[in-house]
Amino acid sequence: MAPVGRSAESVQHCEDNAEVVIKSDNNDNNVKTNANNEYKTQIVWRNVLLMGSLHIGALYGGYIMLTAAKYQTVFAWFLMYMCSGLGITAGAHRLWSHRSYRANFALRTLLCIFNTMAVQNSIYEWCRDHRVHHKYSETDADPHNANRGFFFAHVGWLLCRKHPDVSSKGRNVDLTDLMHDPLVRFQHQHYRLLILIFSV
Repeated sequence: MAPVGRSAESVQHCEDNAEVVIKSDNNDNNVKTNANNEYKTQIVWRNVLLMGSLHIGALYGGYIMLTAAKYQTVFAWFLMYMCSGLGITAGAHRLWSHRSYRANFALRTLLCIFNTMAVQNSIYEWCRDHRVHHKYSETDADPHNANRGFFFAHVGWLLCRKHPDVSSKGRNVDLTDLMHDPLVRFQHQHYRLLILIFSV
C-alpha cells in the first residue's frame, strides 16, 4: 500500500498486470488522534454478545475436545482452523489487500471459501479496513488505532461503532481492483448466505 506520507498517487500491479491506483487524499495530514477525546465510543452490544457467546462456545468445545471428541473430529477442527487462517492471511491480507502475489482462479476461489469460513467480514470490507489502517495508521481514521489502547487495537474495535473518520476515509480508499474481481463481488453480495453454507 502507499506509504502514509506520500502525496502523489502510487501505482501497484495486480493480476494480469492491471494497474491499481492508490489515490492520495489531500487531507492525509489532517487526520490525527483526537487528544481531547471529543468522540465518545459507542459499544455495539450485539457484537459484544456474539463475541462473548463465541468464546464461551469455544471454551465448551475445548472441554468436549479433551473429554469426549473422537480424533477425527479434532483433526477436522484443526483443518478448518488452519484453512480459515489461510483465508485471512494468504487471501484477504496478502493477495487482496496488498496484491503481494498472483493467484489463478482456482486458488482465489479456495481462498475466498476459506475467508468466508473465518467470518471476519467479506473480502471487500476486510481489505477496505486494512488499506485504511495502513494509510492512516495510529490516527482516528485507523480502524484499530493502537493509541486507543491494547484491548481496543486487538479486540475492542470489533465491539464498537467505527470512529467517523474511519468511515469517511474508508469511502475515499480506491477499491476498484476488488470490484473488478468477480469472486470478491460475489462473496460481498452474498456474504451472509455464504456464511451459512461454509461456516455454520
